[in-house]
Amino acid sequence: MNKTKTKNKAEIGTRIETRTAGTRTAGTKIRTRTRTAAARATATGTAALAALALACASGGARAAAIDPVEPVFQSYSIDIEAKILSDRKTRGVSDSFNNPGAELTIEAAHETGLLGYLQFGTVSTDVFPEGNGTALTGALGYRWGNPDAWHFGLALAQEWFPGARATGVPTGMDWATGEPTGLADTRFDTRYAVFEFGYGALRGRYLYVLSKDFRGNNTAVVCGSAYLPGVLAGGDPGKAMECYEGGFRRSGGSHLIDLDYTYPLGPRTHLKAHLGYQKVRNFRGLDGFDYSLGIVHTEWGLDFGLEVAGARLRNRDLAVVTSASGEKRRTDRTALVATIAKRF
Repeated sequence: MNKTKTKNKAEIGTRIETRTAGTRTAGTKIRTRTRTAAARATATGTAALAALALACASGGARAAAIDPVEPVFQSYSIDIEAKILSDRKTRGVSDSFNNPGAELTIEAAHETGLLGYLQFGTVSTDVFPEGNGTALTGALGYRWGNPDAWHFGLALAQEWFPGARATGVPTGMDWATGEPTGLADTRFDTRYAVFEFGYGALRGRYLYVLSKDFRGNNTAVVCGSAYLPGVLAGGDPGKAMECYEGGFRRSGGSHLIDLDYTYPLGPRTHLKAHLGYQKVRNFRGLDGFDYSLGIVHTEWGLDFGLEVAGARLRNRDLAVVTSASGEKRRTDRTALVATIAKRF
């Protein structure tokens, strides 16, 4: 595959890391390169001039047959990365129930500034019930600017969790009778508007949730998953009553911000740092920060990474996930995450 790659556009790097209680980033990316369009045009033009001169010297009979219009080549890049992680987190919260995960990321960029992003990943069915254990993230956008100075990007992004949903979850409770006042079915698919900015090695992203819910977070899912199991087990209903107070609410319109910085430590090693913040509409308990600090080293054609990553939500009860077998885990815990990636 013969490709030419543009070097005057900023990399948008949308590892659209959208995460909340049960929400994930990205790693180094792999690139295929060829000669630039300018180099190819120069080589072709030189050959054409040589042929023209030869034709003129031999009497000019063949000169009229030479087409002076050279083909126009456009530059593009396709980056592919396969990665295995000891814990697959989004915004510092584990999508894999604190278990290992994997992902395949494909990024395409054209010299006009158009870009595309597609990522396949694994998730836990305890975090995203009734699904097939996979997630798909896609984005289309446009970028502009100087990669060594200020650069910007705009995109629309979508997360899909095939088959995953919370079915028949109470939207409210009649505490006198213990019966639900309503039931809801909720999917976790989420749509975002993305604005990216950066200067040199510093990159930032702002994401606005366009869908009705941010990864399925509404009154039924948040209150039902965090507090109803305890009430059904005979626990104090106080927190559940407080959570359900105010009726059925949705989290569409939430705001997410990310900052990422990469610092080279050598020709094959770099340090990476991340800080994020999320403001979840109608659910202050899900507001909070996420963070990571790690190092990536390239050896034998593989990228080996090690980082400390986690999150701090205002209400940490909302990051506790109960498995189908009844096991409880705190998915926002700070953990040491190891990764191995291969770029193609």
